[in-house]
Amino acid sequence: TGILGERIPIPVSGVLVTNETGAIAFEEQGRTGITFPRGDYTITFAGTVRDSYLQAMYDRPYNVTVTIPPPYDVRNPLLGMISPGGTVTDGDGALTIRWEQVRGFECRFYDPFREQLLVIFGTFWLALCAVFLVPFLLVRRRNRD
Repeated sequence: TGILGERIPIPVSGVLVTNETGAIAFEEQGRTGITFPRGDYTITFAGTVRDSYLQAMYDRPYNVTVTIPPPYDVRNPLLGMISPGGTVTDGDGALTIRWEQVRGFECRFYDPFREQLLVIFGTFWLALCAVFLVPFLLVRRRNRD
């Protein structure tokens, strides 16, 4: 979505509509939609994601599966996020996130560099606290005695 909440379609490739019998023919409706016969299908596609954030809203509840390729991750709660109801499984080097019967989902992922920056930032602040807190406690203890 844009800064005003408007929908901004992302370009996708490799669209595939399948059911238990195999691939199903579909018709493209411009750049923003596809149509296919009524039924129970799995729709797969590949697309680029900006800002390490993925969000989608649907007109009715669907089962949703998102695959996050390596080296990205969502499991650190300080850096990543998945909307409620999502379950994360790790397999074949990629993370798979599944939601059952949801009208929408959100997923924020991160790369190893961001995780390293978090560790560096945290270590810096802990060291800074120690540098100021230890002398303060020593002076306080000396004044008490």
